[in-house]
Amino acid sequence: MTGMTDHDDRHGDRLPCGVRADDLLQQVIDGTPPRDPVHQASCPHCRATLTHLSELWAPVLDLAHEDVRAPAGLLQAVMSEIRELARSGWSAVLRDDAGQTRIAARVVGAVARLAAESVPHVTLALGGGRVATGSGEESDPAAVAGSEDATDVGLAGDRVVIDVQIAVDLGVSIPRVAQQVRDRIADHLRVHTGLRTTEVNVTVVDVRS
Repeated sequence: MTGMTDHDDRHGDRLPCGVRADDLLQQVIDGTPPRDPVHQASCPHCRATLTHLSELWAPVLDLAHEDVRAPAGLLQAVMSEIRELARSGWSAVLRDDAGQTRIAARVVGAVARLAAESVPHVTLALGGGRVATGSGEESDPAAVAGSEDATDVGLAGDRVVIDVQIAVDLGVSIPRVAQQVRDRIADHLRVHTGLRTTEVNVTVVDVRS
């Protein structure tokens, strides 16, 4: 496919980060580099959506190697899914025969934060690299940001991308602890929400003695 129609361009829905969902689909279809690689590399919304779109478009890529025509209405079905992804940018969506369940991004973030905090030697980082004290207060008493600043959540369908900032205790193996955080978050999201975790990116911003 060479490009979207004028109608698509005028009515393209945008993700919470402002990127048009149509542009990401075009990137998947054409295999072209992102328009803004710096943004895409740091944006969980884009990364979660790209993973979901790649799965949706995979049957077309398989058919491209065979002498067959794509099923009628396939592009329309994919575009319908794109519109739904953009409209649901702040919610994950689980579907089954009985209906659908939406889970707000803040709920997904809360589960991820609790999972990270359950790992020994880990403290969540707050906005600006500040960390929470053992009493639950912020290390910067003048700051007002809550612990939700420690996580950034990207959602697309039942796919989740999590970026989390942590501080670790001095003397522990940072790579080992970071892997424990990744595993714990993915496991908790699977058990408590039924969502599939595409990425869990851990940034260690401080060491506590």
